[in-house]
Amino acid sequence: MSVPDFGSNASNRYRRQTQFAPLGTAGQERLAQSSVAICGCGALGSVLAERLIRAGVGRIRLIDRDWVEWDNLPRQTLFTEADAEQRLPKAVAASEKLRAIDSRIALEVAVEDITFRNVHQLLGDVDVILDGTDNFETRYLVNDFAIAHAKPWVHAGCIGAQGQVLPLWPGKTACFRCLLPELPPADSVGTCDTVGVLGPAVSMIASCQALEAIKLLTHTTNETLGKLQVFDMWQGTHRSISLGALYADGQCPACQKRDLEFLEGRRSAATSILCGKNAVQVQAPATQRINLKEMSERLAVHGNVQVNAFLLRVQVDAFHITLFSDGRAIIAGTEDPAIARSVYSKVIGN
Repeated sequence: MSVPDFGSNASNRYRRQTQFAPLGTAGQERLAQSSVAICGCGALGSVLAERLIRAGVGRIRLIDRDWVEWDNLPRQTLFTEADAEQRLPKAVAASEKLRAIDSRIALEVAVEDITFRNVHQLLGDVDVILDGTDNFETRYLVNDFAIAHAKPWVHAGCIGAQGQVLPLWPGKTACFRCLLPELPPADSVGTCDTVGVLGPAVSMIASCQALEAIKLLTHTTNETLGKLQVFDMWQGTHRSISLGALYADGQCPACQKRDLEFLEGRRSAATSILCGKNAVQVQAPATQRINLKEMSERLAVHGNVQVNAFLLRVQVDAFHITLFSDGRAIIAGTEDPAIARSVYSKVIGN
């Protein structure tokens, strides 16, 4: 990996960090040579990305499947009204703001959904994986990948004014499935759409997550590794829960029994309902790339087609379709996966 040239201003730029004894100049140099993947550039991910680029992490890969919308702006700190008006992919919009903060750090953008087909390509060459996702299936997939490669990652989540942070290192700590052995039923977990979420709570959780990432990247003694930190910012409470006993019982289907079903694609949904969008994401039937310009010409029979380097949009009957170059599409206008698959087949094809 090429290391950013921080030039003569580097010591001045990071002097307040290096004065912190547990980090020091050696820790700062490790940050400059390190890499992270941020899985999701929404509420948590946008704060994470800004904190880590300001900290001097040498290479950051931004991965997100979505675009900027107006109701993102209260809590997703890197985005502006112009991004929402243009409906820019979040990873692209975030990278533009981050380059203005520090143009020397290597930023990589992936406008993709993380699946068992591309997870090795997206996460295989980074030092630490950071969870900014909004769904459990992706977290289970990341957990499987981390187990297979003994790679550290930091889970986080936030809803309402509550949140949690959990730094994990398979082989050294429990894994995510030690905590949650099975996918929770969809109706048992609140979402931003049903419960709401407060921006200050998101920022606090993401900042704690960024701090855990810095500890992992700098090989600092980490007393919180493998401990679930639970916060209620509205009530002002905090709990720390060790997962050691769960790891010791030997019953985890993933890290103990090595059944990595999400990584192997044996549990992978072809569709997923997107929180608060009245929309369903449909995965491509197979690994494929779509020429968006050619597809836009084909779909012109349906009316106005908007296309850029990352996606195209078209309305067909009552459905607003957003198609990405990896073949993935978001069908807005329904929360019925069967209807969404039917629209995909009819408009995009097989």
